[in-house]
Amino acid sequence: MKDFWAYIGTWSILKWVLLVLVAGFIGHFGRMAAEAIVAKARAGREKKAPQREASQEKSMPTVLNVSTDSAGPDKKILKALAKARKKEAKKK
Repeated sequence: MKDFWAYIGTWSILKWVLLVLVAGFIGHFGRMAAEAIVAKARAGREKKAPQREASQEKSMPTVLNVSTDSAGPDKKILKALAKARKKEAKKK
């Protein structure tokens, strides 16, 4: 058993312990840096979202006049109404 411990040596053990500690340190702070970057990007996207929604609301027609006097409803108008309802549902 003495030969085994003499073969390993104290410095060899300390080198491996330090290597593992340094790798853990780098890994931990690398992960924390990645999480901070993702959080910053997410905050930026959330900040831009209300601006994007406001510009979409301005460009989207609020009310479409559909006349019921004609023989049949216009398919394009119905399609536009369906799209507008779908966009409103996505917002909520």
